[in-house]
Amino acid sequence: MRSAAAAFALAWRAGPAVVAAYVTVSVVAGLLPTAAALLVSSLLDRLTTPGGGSLTPVALLLVAATLGTQLTTPASEFLRGESTRALRVRVQGEMLDGVNRLPGMRHFEDPAFQDRLRLAQQAAGNAPDLLVGSVVSGLQAAVLLAGFLITVFVINPVLGAVTVLLAVPALRTQLAAGRRRAEVLRDTMGNSRREMFYGSLLSDTDTLKEVRLFNLQRYFTDRAAAELRTVVRAERGTDLRNLRERVPDLLLGAAVFGAGLLWAVRAAGRGELTVGDLSVFVTATAGIQRGVAQLASTTATAYQAALTFTYFRTLRDVPPDLELAERPRPVPALAGRLELRDVWFRYSPGSPWILRGVDLSLGAGEVTALVGVNGTGKSTLVKLLCRLYEPTRGRILWDGADLRDFDPAELRERVAAVFQDYGRYDLTAGENIGIGRVGDAGREDLVAEAAAAAGVHPRLSRLGQGYGTLLSRIFASAGAAGAAVGELLSGGEWQRVAVARAFMRRDADLMILDEPSSGLDAAAEQEIHDSLRTLRAEATVLVISHRLSTVRDADRIVVLGEGRITESGTHDELIALDGTYARLFRLQSAGYAAPEGAGGTPGDGGRTAPERKDVAGAEAVAEPEGPPDMKSGAEPVGVPEPVTTPEPVAVPEPATVPGRAEGHPHR
Repeated sequence: MRSAAAAFALAWRAGPAVVAAYVTVSVVAGLLPTAAALLVSSLLDRLTTPGGGSLTPVALLLVAATLGTQLTTPASEFLRGESTRALRVRVQGEMLDGVNRLPGMRHFEDPAFQDRLRLAQQAAGNAPDLLVGSVVSGLQAAVLLAGFLITVFVINPVLGAVTVLLAVPALRTQLAAGRRRAEVLRDTMGNSRREMFYGSLLSDTDTLKEVRLFNLQRYFTDRAAAELRTVVRAERGTDLRNLRERVPDLLLGAAVFGAGLLWAVRAAGRGELTVGDLSVFVTATAGIQRGVAQLASTTATAYQAALTFTYFRTLRDVPPDLELAERPRPVPALAGRLELRDVWFRYSPGSPWILRGVDLSLGAGEVTALVGVNGTGKSTLVKLLCRLYEPTRGRILWDGADLRDFDPAELRERVAAVFQDYGRYDLTAGENIGIGRVGDAGREDLVAEAAAAAGVHPRLSRLGQGYGTLLSRIFASAGAAGAAVGELLSGGEWQRVAVARAFMRRDADLMILDEPSSGLDAAAEQEIHDSLRTLRAEATVLVISHRLSTVRDADRIVVLGEGRITESGTHDELIALDGTYARLFRLQSAGYAAPEGAGGTPGDGGRTAPERKDVAGAEAVAEPEGPPDMKSGAEPVGVPEPVTTPEPVAVPEPATVPGRAEGHPHR
């Protein structure tokens, strides 16, 4: 009942006049069949009874009732369509608001929440409309049923009472059927999501190359089919059970109808019923059967929709995954330091620790480089700085104020980032850059300036429609000459677009570059770093890179290993320390050092070499596509003998702290 009331209230807020008209027309449509049956009875009695009265008024009323019945059907359909359209807009807004009100990422990286979200999205698509439509249809069926029942009660009270009693098990059976259908939808949602995922891989442009190259069409088709078969089996089993339980009700109803018809015919033969009475009794009895079936069906549909609609309602009740201050403080410009104090983090209470007691201070205007092999928690640390997650323990301070004291959205206005798994949006080139600061997305001058700073302006200018070119082959963009097919960029060009998007926030206090140039060559990477210093010299910059030669000029280099800071200092200080950083730097230098006598020094970063290939120093954890630099098992190109990569320095950990996560979404 609560779901039905909530859906009806939602529809009323979306369009009160339409809902009122829809209900009124449906009630009238429920009354007209009874009125028509009574008018037919009166007409027959007047025809068969001498001096029974004038036929014209009754005939005119019967014509009006018939016309009303014919008109209410299309009117009801139109009003339901209007209600559906208004409701769709309202529900979409509330659905997206429900998603947007969750400020962090924790819920969205939880598979159970993704199942709930998918159920809520399905519910938002049709459950409110089904619920409102079923309630109104049920109201119409109830009015129809009540009118015919009163008619039957007047003619034969016993038969009327039996008919009412038979409606109870039919309603119960249909309610149980609706509940089981909703349960099947819930229990097979994971299968449905996987079926859609496998199917999408066959047409997704990001995966299509490998699908074709490795001949994976049948592999993913079979997986999708297997998931769909699981769903179909569950649905078939439920429908068969519902059918078995419904058949006895149908047979019993038919038996009662037959018995009533037999009684009416005999009563008419004995003169106890007039021809008109017989007519209205037969019509009413058949109408009761239809009314019971319609009421049971609409009730079951409403019940199933109500259960599904619950997922939409509960999405709005999901608690925020970040601690939100009741009275958030204004976020000041970062004038001093951004500090992590004894920060520990893990993705769930039972999972291993990703960060273990990290203490890190980022000074305003300083460039800090964060390096380390895969799986050490560098990208997780970035998520914490952007306040996409909360530290499990410890604090992050912005000029001494805890990040929890700020509104997350306001804080993020002062942060710009290029994530390792940056977004490639099916939007125009200008929009892909401009959304870095939505308020200025229409400023072509700022968009072009950011693109120029990222070195991608010449490429975008040469596109068919310049910055108005759609960077996608999924949609067609409407141009002056009609639909125009979008164009695609290379991986390196997309990375420059992502950098340009971050450069739209040139006034950001904190700039985070997580592998900002993994798809770029060394010259392009240096160009990005130079542009950053020019655009925002006073910003606090955190650079994460596997190319150690490109971070050697940072004000400070921090080495992260096993979730802890193991080394910190300038390039020269860390080389002198001869620790993890020095070993990795020498290893990378050896990968592209010039041959003996060719004029290169292995320890100088190989700057005379025309091309640089970097290698990894530890077993990799799966992560998004990136450069071969410091990735697992990659051997340097051009090295005569394989290089054995040393393991990172082992750091003792507290006895109470679990070990490093395997296969977690961190580096």
